Amino acid sequence: MKKRPLTTNRIAFENIRRKPFRTWGQILVVALFTFVLFCGSVLSGCIRNGMESMSERLGADLMVVPYGYDKQLQSALLRGEPGTFYLDQTLEEKIRAFPGVENVSSQIFIASLQAACCSVPVQLIGFDPASDRVIQPWIEGTLHMALKGDEVIVGHKVTGKVGERITFFGKPYRIAARLDNTGMGFDTSVFVTHETARQMISKLEIAPLFAVKENHPVVSTMMVHVKPGFDPRRVANDILFRYAAIYNLDMVMTKNMFSEIALRLNAFSYVAYGMAGLLWVTALGVMALVFSMIVNERKREFSLLRIFGASRGKIHRILMMESLMISVAGALCGLCVAALVLFPFSTLIGLLVKLPFVMPSAGSIGITGLLCLIAAAAIGPLSCLYCVWRLNRSDISFALRGI
Repeated sequence: MKKRPLTTNRIAFENIRRKPFRTWGQILVVALFTFVLFCGSVLSGCIRNGMESMSERLGADLMVVPYGYDKQLQSALLRGEPGTFYLDQTLEEKIRAFPGVENVSSQIFIASLQAACCSVPVQLIGFDPASDRVIQPWIEGTLHMALKGDEVIVGHKVTGKVGERITFFGKPYRIAARLDNTGMGFDTSVFVTHETARQMISKLEIAPLFAVKENHPVVSTMMVHVKPGFDPRRVANDILFRYAAIYNLDMVMTKNMFSEIALRLNAFSYVAYGMAGLLWVTALGVMALVFSMIVNERKREFSLLRIFGASRGKIHRILMMESLMISVAGALCGLCVAALVLFPFSTLIGLLVKLPFVMPSAGSIGITGLLCLIAAAAIGPLSCLYCVWRLNRSDISFALRGI
């Protein structure tokens, strides 16, 4: 039989293997901390990436909507919740000629509550490719020709490949392009031209429900880009002062919308890191208590090791190695469970979070995982310091006498 030397690592491993119940209890405590820290960090990163992606490409400074539909517009943009509301499009040219306005691009929303393509409701959005600065940045490089009347552009999470057919309201449409992942409600939306959207409205006969006049084309929202040097808030107030009563409209400030998201993100981060910090302190206390009991229980064992020639440093290293092995095992278990929860179900989590949601890069996730591993691995050795100090002050003769 091959003999293996009793190294520090081997002695430490055999010691923790002898007490499986206690060892797994300690591993569970560290794993819980690691799980919360890693999940909180990654989810915060997802929301932050989604918010940055949205703010960079949304482009519009102001968004004009019918009065009372500002929250519904934000739900459609942020979470893709279907909505249907309309404004008279004659307002678009008036706003375009308004001082301080650089560009106006309108969109038409149609809620498709049932679609064969998807397991969730789909928002149909009609847009004007000639003036649009919101949808176009997401399809650059994917759509190489003008969008036709029987073609659609689908969001990142809508099933179907380019060239396949997708049916809405009984009519098939060819998928001309797919959007990149936006982290916004655009991911579950389908985009068509203004003309196609108006045909859908006419076919559905929903115009009378929204007091839409027969000869007046409609839009749902107008994305307004303000000229450099002009204050968007002042431009918004001037537009409202002149046209709010006539057209029954309201205004959404893009900056305010992002500020609300930032506040929610900060609140989420505070809760996640606060819980992780509380768990870290709890884990440290639990591990310190357990190792204190272990040292009291194994005084005679350590005294015998000293008699057999083991130095105090050797015993200290054994204890520290035991604690390190347990905390590393717990950290790895926590990271594995977190990965199994986060990555396969990221789409569902994004829907539940109800905020812009874009998964960080693999490198960023790797760095986050490494930092979580270090923070968790430190719990064991730190919790063992007091026990090592106490053991250093004990006398082996007292331990052998059972005192």
